[in-house]
Amino acid sequence: MLNQKKSISRRSFLGLSAGNFLEWLDFTLYGYFALAIAHNFFPAENEILSTLAAITTFAVGFLVRPIGAYLIGNYADRKGRKSAMVLTVMLMGLGTLLIACAPSYQQAGYIGTTMVVLGRLVAGLAASGEFGAAVSLVMESCPKNRRGFYSALFNTSTYLALATGSGIALLIYGILGQQATLDWGWRIGFFIGLIIIPVGLYLRRHMEESNELINAPVQQTVQNKLSLGQFTQSVILVASLSGFGSAIVYLVIIFMPSFAKQAMNIDPLVGSASSMMSALIIILGAFIGGMWSDKSGRIIKILLTGTLITTFIGIPLYEYLLISPSPSRLFLFQIVCSLGLGLNIGAYFPFITDQFPTRQRALGIGLGYNIGVTLFGAVSPIVTTYALSKGILQAPAVYLLSAAMISISVLLIYKRKETLAIKSQLSS
Repeated sequence: MLNQKKSISRRSFLGLSAGNFLEWLDFTLYGYFALAIAHNFFPAENEILSTLAAITTFAVGFLVRPIGAYLIGNYADRKGRKSAMVLTVMLMGLGTLLIACAPSYQQAGYIGTTMVVLGRLVAGLAASGEFGAAVSLVMESCPKNRRGFYSALFNTSTYLALATGSGIALLIYGILGQQATLDWGWRIGFFIGLIIIPVGLYLRRHMEESNELINAPVQQTVQNKLSLGQFTQSVILVASLSGFGSAIVYLVIIFMPSFAKQAMNIDPLVGSASSMMSALIIILGAFIGGMWSDKSGRIIKILLTGTLITTFIGIPLYEYLLISPSPSRLFLFQIVCSLGLGLNIGAYFPFITDQFPTRQRALGIGLGYNIGVTLFGAVSPIVTTYALSKGILQAPAVYLLSAAMISISVLLIYKRKETLAIKSQLSS
């Protein structure tokens, strides 16, 4: 239970969650309505090439992420988490509004297409600064022995957004039918997202600042500041973990309905329903991983366990799906990958928070997260959609496996260094 005396206040937590929910709802809706956006703004003779253009525009928003992470992360470390997150929720609203109101290519030519691209850029800038500041505030304000639980609780807003986006797509397709959804119904989802903006803005304006940040000295010393080399290593560590997680989210959850339709002729309605259930499984896995983390403290073991489940059980199930495509096999593949990711999430926030001192935390976490998401998550649907257009149906599995191997390798190296450091301390 959220208690103001012992942990982050309800209002602050709701403000954080509302902004995070909106960010992920925006990205989720773009993924689920990729076919509709392609139909309206990127007309082409080949449906896959049209979808590829829409997905590439989705990825454009990630180009500004490292820049936004640096600028907004620095601002959050110097001026406060609260101020940074008021700014990001306003930017999120602007990005969503641009896409929702953009005229189609048939109505205004490239004006509408340009508005969609600008909407993605603004949303990317907002998302880049959101993560580092939000994670820092949650982890700095919650009880130390319940960080795993609060990691799972905060991430609930992320995966509720994925489930909500799936549900919205499901309802719109189900009520309006495919053609009406492609023509205009997809906009309804983005207008629903806009409703959250005033609520999120109000809650964030009345949030409490992190006491840990307030008490941290503004002028950093050798004792409370990482060297450039140490900072870079920590950023790479965060990037490798976020890269694998984002590849799962974008390939297995957000874009899978489109992939399943194009590669396996599975109804997008079925794909959206399966993705919605998968998002809920991630939430369940996150609470299991979070409570395991709080109880045992064995964060590296939990991170490795989740990654290995996805790698050696989940990814092979994609081949099983290709052999004989069916809704049940699609669901099985998504569920196993989602459970592995969920376990990781419960331990992820406490782990990355400990890699940086207070006055470098929002910047370091934001840079690492956004570099990983840009290099692995943003590129994943582009690479796999292009591969599908060439008939390479195994592309999603190969991509996920590559990201998994990088994450596992980095975790094992970190664990080895940690073990050697402990042995060195004991011997001295």
